[in-house]
Amino acid sequence: MEKINNKYYEPLEQMMSVRHQYMAKIISLEESCNIYQYFKNKQILDLGCGTGKFLYNYYELGSICTGVDIIDNFQIKSKKNFKLIKSAFQNFISKNKKKYNVIFLFEFVEHLSLNEREILFNMIPKLLKKNGIVFLSTLNKNIISEFMSINIAENLLSLIPRNTHDPNLFIKPSEIQILSNKNDLKLLNTQGISYNPILKTFKLSNIELINYFAAITN
Repeated sequence: MEKINNKYYEPLEQMMSVRHQYMAKIISLEESCNIYQYFKNKQILDLGCGTGKFLYNYYELGSICTGVDIIDNFQIKSKKNFKLIKSAFQNFISKNKKKYNVIFLFEFVEHLSLNEREILFNMIPKLLKKNGIVFLSTLNKNIISEFMSINIAENLLSLIPRNTHDPNLFIKPSEIQILSNKNDLKLLNTQGISYNPILKTFKLSNIELINYFAAITN
């Protein structure tokens, strides 16, 4: 596959701070420690890792990191305890023998077909260590989300390249709940994300209409 337009990664990089904030909130509630203590020596798998920049933050906190993406747009070189792999997630999972404390699925699930989602959630229990956590962010499925993410973000404001998203693949929090239940996983939390196009910043929100986070455990 061809490399992705770097414009695609701009809003994802703007989301790094709010991702960290959300994970810190969940870790504090579930693990009774701060995020910096938690990520020390943790095994992390990042599916759809993009450039690898976000994952690298957790390598710097002392985690052992594996990032997987179908396209090699990696901007950081692999090294000890930090590995980026070009692969379809199904191929990687079929060969993988490790288990992970944390799995990142940020802005990933909405690019998967219904069948691919089923495969992914079916494999999560095999990938996740006991008391592990999956963190994901995605787009809700409704007319407002479709309008804001495609008509406004893609077509009007050109925040991301056109045709980045297929609204038919957007996913409701209730569908995340169903997929989790089917695979003996527990949906811990969902929380909305809001975006300020002037400041180009994201923040946590009580409204899940468009972007939202979810945390899942086993």
